[in-house]
Amino acid sequence: MALMNRMRENMKTILLILVAAFLMTIVVDWGMGGFQSGRQPGVLAVVDGKEISYEEFYNRYQNELAAYRQQSGTEPEGYQLQQLENRVVDNLIQQYLLNKVVKSIKLDASNQEIVEEIYNNPPEELKQNEVFQDSTGVFDMQRYQAALENPSADQFWVSVEEYLRMTLPMRKLDNMLRASAIVTDEEARLEYMKRNLKAKADYIFVSVSEVMTDVTEPTNEEINTYYEKHQVDFKEEEKRVIDYVLLELKATQADSEAIYRQAEDLLAEAREGADFANLAKIHSEDEGSAKNGGDLGAFGRGAMVKPFEEAAFNASVGEIVGPVKSQFGLHIIKVTDKLIEDGESKVQASHILLKFSASPKTREALRDEASYIAEAAKESNLATIAKAEDIEVKNSEPFAAGGFIPGLGMENRINNYVFRNKKGTVSDVFYIERGFLVLQVMEIQKEHIKSLDLVKAEIITKLKNEKAMQLAKDKCQQAADQMLSSSDFESVASSLNLKVQKTDFFTLSGYVQNVGREPRFIGSAFALSPGQISKPVEGTRGYYLIKLIEKTTFDENDFIAQKDNLKNQILQRKQQSMFSQWYNDLKEKSDIKDYRKDYL
Repeated sequence: MALMNRMRENMKTILLILVAAFLMTIVVDWGMGGFQSGRQPGVLAVVDGKEISYEEFYNRYQNELAAYRQQSGTEPEGYQLQQLENRVVDNLIQQYLLNKVVKSIKLDASNQEIVEEIYNNPPEELKQNEVFQDSTGVFDMQRYQAALENPSADQFWVSVEEYLRMTLPMRKLDNMLRASAIVTDEEARLEYMKRNLKAKADYIFVSVSEVMTDVTEPTNEEINTYYEKHQVDFKEEEKRVIDYVLLELKATQADSEAIYRQAEDLLAEAREGADFANLAKIHSEDEGSAKNGGDLGAFGRGAMVKPFEEAAFNASVGEIVGPVKSQFGLHIIKVTDKLIEDGESKVQASHILLKFSASPKTREALRDEASYIAEAAKESNLATIAKAEDIEVKNSEPFAAGGFIPGLGMENRINNYVFRNKKGTVSDVFYIERGFLVLQVMEIQKEHIKSLDLVKAEIITKLKNEKAMQLAKDKCQQAADQMLSSSDFESVASSLNLKVQKTDFFTLSGYVQNVGREPRFIGSAFALSPGQISKPVEGTRGYYLIKLIEKTTFDENDFIAQKDNLKNQILQRKQQSMFSQWYNDLKEKSDIKDYRKDYL
């Protein structure tokens, strides 16, 4: 009975994790990817004519939030919230598309298949839950079977059945697509060649920078011609500028004093005999060590910040010291041992960390202040209200749609808001990771072609670089021509004041010392026979003339020995990308109208 009680108590958590894990499988393993007229309010997206409502999104979003809290033990903030929101919308769109495919090719899960899964192949997430594990943490089939036979758990198994009815068809589809992946012997042979064939070469490199002094300045005619031919390169997408006020969530003096008092109280408790590990688990804000009772293990000098290190090394074994202030907050430190490892003195310690963060009272006061600024600014303007309140108002650099805002970073929700509102609009309060934000749309720069004056310097640089590349090629060609009458690579290079450089052995898919990842260099070198000299080879920074010194041969016997393993590795890569490629193609062919920016 105790087992059933625990299972019922954990039912909601288990299922939330089940659903979250399934969604994460789709995202990680498969890959992703004002109201407009004619659309009813509350529609978040339309997939091939089928509407996804905001209500459906919101319910799924709440499940994702609960799963996030359960798994991380923290509340998502700022950019994390944006990621969760977008993931839920993307998953809903994907679910609608995949359900359509599943129904069209009749991959629905039958009742018999679901029963088979529940009884003989329980989901991995259930196997990993302690409710169904023995004292050693191993899945216990007998315990699981007992739970299946208990009538008081019927509602739990109905929920598991619903989960399987949703995921089994998707698993079938995934398996079907994976099964279509085929690897040929030729693919394995090419993979073997990329990994095992090696070459070594001498080369002459004429860099753009070496010949730049010989480049003539572009004429006005050349500049104008380049500008006219490359208009598309100078297209400037629509950009916007905002004023914004950010009330940052920082600890006030009163907050800091309260944190000091809390630290002193915890220090007194610990010194009076309270279990330090329990205090750390309950109170420490160091996510890494709190779950381990604050244990930091053994560390030497230089491993910790200076104030922490000095306090720990100066304390005696068993002593509890603090509060010690560092850039991370206040530390209460318990030294549990001192030792010598490899001739180095080390301290073993645990700690409780209290961060200097804004209190709920401070947070509420900032929220109220931000709300007042937003409402007042709508009657006037943001700059005027900010000045009256003696608050700094910042003006952004122009930014494009897509998420990034200068001064604020990746903020999709805010970016979307700015690009769907007109000039002069004052926002409500946005909560971001750093605090509370109010903004006003100040300027809208429409899409346009940049003027010649603005891009002239850029064009001059490109034209000079093109001329320099041609000079580098000509110099390489001059060396190549001389090689026809002299096979002495060194002497020809010296006569042209060029230096011969040497490579180590490199592979077809590898890195060439002092050259880098230059596909043309590598391909040209492997195409040569030992002693043969290439034609001028274009690189990213100039031109190369290559003389192959040595090249290994294909080892047929070794290839045969490795072939099966290589084919298996290639197959796994293909299978991992198979669904993603197929799904992206499905999305392109589908009619998807995505209105998330109107809501999120």
